[in-house]
Amino acid sequence: MLGNVSGAHVLVIAVILAIEVLALVQVWRDQRRSDVVKVVWTVVIIAVPVIGVVGWAVNWLLGRAADRLNRSNGPAA
Repeated sequence: MLGNVSGAHVLVIAVILAIEVLALVQVWRDQRRSDVVKVVWTVVIIAVPVIGVVGWAVNWLLGRAADRLNRSNGPAA
């Protein structure tokens, strides 16, 4: 079964695992999200590796963009 695994396969798997670990660290470091949301994202990232990380990254980037827009508007009067 592992006879067809080359160095390139191992490299791709290592990169995917590294990206997943970074995503999980970012999920759990996020102070704005509840523990339930963190658990849901953790399950999604682990259960659906590439798609889960991409979904989380899009969600994270959109959240950061929304925060910047809210900050640039200043406090509401």
